[in-house]
Amino acid sequence: MSRCKPFGVLVAIALGAIAIPGLASAGTLTLSQVNDNSAGPQSTSNPCVIAGTNCSQPAGFGFNNFTSSGAISSFNMFSTTPTGTVADGVKGSPYTVSQITGVAGGHTTFNIAIDVNTTNAHGETLGLFEVLLCTGGGGTNCSTTSVIDTTGNLNTPQNIGFPSNNGNGFGDFLLSTVNLTGLASTALVLFHAIWSGASDGAESFFIVGATPNVFVPLPPAALLFGSGLLGMAFLRRRRQKTQVSAAA
Repeated sequence: MSRCKPFGVLVAIALGAIAIPGLASAGTLTLSQVNDNSAGPQSTSNPCVIAGTNCSQPAGFGFNNFTSSGAISSFNMFSTTPTGTVADGVKGSPYTVSQITGVAGGHTTFNIAIDVNTTNAHGETLGLFEVLLCTGGGGTNCSTTSVIDTTGNLNTPQNIGFPSNNGNGFGDFLLSTVNLTGLASTALVLFHAIWSGASDGAESFFIVGATPNVFVPLPPAALLFGSGLLGMAFLRRRRQKTQVSAAA
């Protein structure tokens, strides 16, 4: 005698039958301005990945402490760990995903804050920020063709020269959202930033805004499919009850 599957099992089958694309493929980072002190401050809970200043870091989590001076206006910097000074355009030593999630409260999604230091020239621009998966190993072997997340709204350099709180340790701009979901804990990751028009102290790029992984909504077709299965389950249960009543 066949038995109707429990209602919850049918729901699981309906949802499980839908293939949800992996989230480790390239995503888009959005640049937005922060008009208050909600992004930060930079601290051991919000560690730097690229910065030309002294940062507060948790043990074992380094950053590229690049050289900055008034004579340098264009930067092409990669992160590195442990803390060191990596030359312009040179790839540093990557983090593991477990290192990053360890400082991001265990979460695989987070934001990058930019603390800008500039003069009244207001000419500083961000040309690129991207998160790279190092498929060939660390350092110069890190593949620059395997991009996890990149700034999608920077087809032309975007001005970051009007910070609300110039050089106060808080983020003036926010890049959201970095998403490492689906990557192995041992995967190697680098951060890469290009900016120009710097005219004062050094910039800081640091991790902020760790948030829980969010549920990914199913596409409309999947919802319709699932609703159809649930409807079939309801009709089957109703038919069985009718047959039992008739037999009684």
